Amino acid sequence: MTDSAPTAAELPLEVADTHDKVNDEAVFTEDDAERLGSLIEAVVTTPYKYGNHVELLALLKKAGPGGLDDELRDARHRMAGIFLMDEQFWQEWIDDETKAREDKAKMNGDVYDDEDTIKLLELHARSVNDLLSVPLWRRYVEFVIKEHERETMEGKSPELSMFEKSTVEGVLVEAVNATGYSIPDSQEIWNIYRDMKASELRANPTPDNIALLKRYYLARFKVPHAAIDQTFADYSSFITQHENQLYEKELIAANKIVSETRKLLADFQPYEDHLATSPIDANVWAQYIYDALNRSKKQFNREIPKALYERTIKCSPTVPPIWDNYVLYLLDQNFPFQLIDAVLERAVKACPKSGILWAHLIRTRERFKSTSGSIEEAKDRAFGTGLLSTNADEYSVVAAAWISYLRRKYAADLEHEDERILRLRQQVDIVMADFEQTFPGTNRKDQMYILPRMYITILTQQGETAMARQQWQDLSKKHAREAAFWLRWFEWEKRVCLPSGDALTPAGVLESAVGIKSLDTPERICEALMEFERDYGSAFSMERAEIKVKKLMKAVQLRRAIESVQEKRKPVRTKKEEAATANGTEIFHAPVTGEEVNITSKRKEQDEDLQKPISKKAKTASSETSAVTRDREHTTVIVEGLAPHITEEKVTNFFKDCGEIKNMKLVTNDSFATATIEFENAQDVLAAQTRDQKIFDGHTITVRVGVDTTLWITNFPSAADEDYIRTIFAPFGEIVDIRFPSLTVNNRRRFCYLQYKRPEDSHAAQKALDDSPAPPISSSSDGHASKERNLVVKVSDPSQKQHRQGAMYEGRELFIRNIPVSMKESDIRKMFEKYGPLERVHLPSQDELFHTHQGFGFVSFANVADAKKALELDLTKVGDRVLSVTVAEARASGGGRGARGMGTLGGPGRGSRRGLGGRAGANRADQRARRV
Repeated sequence: MTDSAPTAAELPLEVADTHDKVNDEAVFTEDDAERLGSLIEAVVTTPYKYGNHVELLALLKKAGPGGLDDELRDARHRMAGIFLMDEQFWQEWIDDETKAREDKAKMNGDVYDDEDTIKLLELHARSVNDLLSVPLWRRYVEFVIKEHERETMEGKSPELSMFEKSTVEGVLVEAVNATGYSIPDSQEIWNIYRDMKASELRANPTPDNIALLKRYYLARFKVPHAAIDQTFADYSSFITQHENQLYEKELIAANKIVSETRKLLADFQPYEDHLATSPIDANVWAQYIYDALNRSKKQFNREIPKALYERTIKCSPTVPPIWDNYVLYLLDQNFPFQLIDAVLERAVKACPKSGILWAHLIRTRERFKSTSGSIEEAKDRAFGTGLLSTNADEYSVVAAAWISYLRRKYAADLEHEDERILRLRQQVDIVMADFEQTFPGTNRKDQMYILPRMYITILTQQGETAMARQQWQDLSKKHAREAAFWLRWFEWEKRVCLPSGDALTPAGVLESAVGIKSLDTPERICEALMEFERDYGSAFSMERAEIKVKKLMKAVQLRRAIESVQEKRKPVRTKKEEAATANGTEIFHAPVTGEEVNITSKRKEQDEDLQKPISKKAKTASSETSAVTRDREHTTVIVEGLAPHITEEKVTNFFKDCGEIKNMKLVTNDSFATATIEFENAQDVLAAQTRDQKIFDGHTITVRVGVDTTLWITNFPSAADEDYIRTIFAPFGEIVDIRFPSLTVNNRRRFCYLQYKRPEDSHAAQKALDDSPAPPISSSSDGHASKERNLVVKVSDPSQKQHRQGAMYEGRELFIRNIPVSMKESDIRKMFEKYGPLERVHLPSQDELFHTHQGFGFVSFANVADAKKALELDLTKVGDRVLSVTVAEARASGGGRGARGMGTLGGPGRGSRRGLGGRAGANRADQRARRV
């Protein structure tokens, strides 16, 4: 469409400069007035059509100053409330409002109207929320400083003042925190703050004020910024003036900090140099973020990737994968909910047709226990944009997040399972009816068919098997070439049909798939069909399946041979084309998600989507998976008395009907063999025990659970291997398995599991070896081999894991959120101590520079009863905020912080994983604040 447009930051330079330019000689005509009325109506009825807003602003500006000022202001408010606006938009708006305020003051004898001042202050505060912008922050700071100076000159009393000193400092602290890690230009804001503190020091040169400014300098040295040499020079002058007798000592200490930061800056400089000339090169931004994420423990700072994501978004605000991975990074690093929610609000403004971002907003609010109303409001806004109706996949992702939320909500609120399923079915029916109406089957392009699959699950739970099967049949019309689809259908038929002895129906699904010669991965179907026939089929059906499989594979081989010839005939790419891809001008790679996103404006595409029934491009939603604790001790059986010539395949076939086998180890000697079999769950172990004393391959076998047969061993030399462990523990019984942990996650982990055949052997070994000296490793280069150490040997039993003790685990600790910045620990203590004696009050610090807290904290009472009484403070209004007070919950254990690397712009899990204890000064309160 010709009337759509991207943000000014994304336009070519020559277009951006002239996009909103108003011709001074242009006259606002009657035609313009008529068009203006149409546009005002259009932006109300179709608010997400970006081009209408742009044209409306241009016409209102054409009317000139004083003509339609109120209408222009309203149009800007409306546009900024819907879209994420760029720096140019806010600068022009602030220019117009500043000029109008100045003109009005001149007419009133240089007296400024307080209402106008408040509106301009609010506009400044609003302008810095959309995108990271040092110029906008600087303008905001300079405005409050200027107004403070004006009020001081006018002699305004503190009671009437809007810009007292604390207000100015609060804005400056906020500005430094927001821009501090913007490497090229953060010094602009820091210098203003430093000058203000230096002025206070000159007025009151006390030792405390000197120490305070010195602490600010030292904290600033830890932040990478382009002007760090100038900061160091300024610090040198400061020490010369105030602590000259300690000059050499103080400069040496400061230089140690600066040297580490300079190393980091040297690594980052190639990226900064490239981006200075090519600021929208997405591949360079991706590599830059990847580099920042995968620093050593000593160099990693979670604020640096956060700032890089913000800078990337400023250059490419309408690329959903960038926002997606920024949000995942914030979640992974346990940033406060208020920050994550604010980022998501910006994300859905920038990319309102991205289903994954709306789904993030719904899930994040549920996770952090927001109200049901706020969660439902997010869902209603998502569908209310009308943009999700252009892409079935995007629609499905949001609808699935909403249904999943309802499932968990009903599970918590409703006692009876039948009622939960009925209520959920009603909601799913409503969603499915709207989905079918919005996306008729003939036009639908939902690649993951998420909603139909959820609908099938609900139907199956209610016993509506025929209706569920009809859903699969309907889906087969659009997904017939996808092996993954047929396998999903096949697995569903297995769960439904095999319990009643029906093996024909599941086999029929795979046979239908085998008849399709254009399958994407036919090998998967063939393998599944042959395996199923071996397990459940007759001799006739087995042979029939073999014939069909061979026919299909012959056709596939022929097709691939033809495709190979065609591929060879394709023209070779030129060096120029390859270079275009390499420098990032062609595509943006997001390695973790595996997506390729064009770095072009999304605004035009968004406008066009409002006119189309279906979009041309579908986005694949990633599914969420949750980790399940592994309990080998209770899901493992030990099978003794097996024939010495037995194979793992025979043992697997003998026990396959008992359940899913996850792992097996076979130990054989001259007389017999012993198998250790790990099943999926404890129910499978019960089934396996029914094989005890059965005759298998001519031998009577014994089957028993592997409880109390496994030892957990640690504190041995780091160079120890399986032979070392086996030599120490072999005298106590027959060893069937030794397992060392993977060192890819944490190369400092030093423990292992050893499993005996019999529990009495494990207990004997523990009794003899626990706390005994670890034998040295001869000829070892291990630096720790010479250290004296005692082995730690315990019988492994996850079910006997001891509960932790302490205020949080005993229910005596409360978690307080949404604390106003102005409140101190003393204020919190005073508020809560009236309910009983307190052990501890802690507000985690925002950063060491300004000693501001993060908006949440913890209060520990001496007893549980007092803590429960204090819960009545929940939803108490303090200033302009409402406190949230809940019982603090222990975070689920996960073996360290988890994946910190976010894999460039693609998603979590590509960086190295680090534990909690490695980083000096790690904020433990941050970890505890991540509530289950």
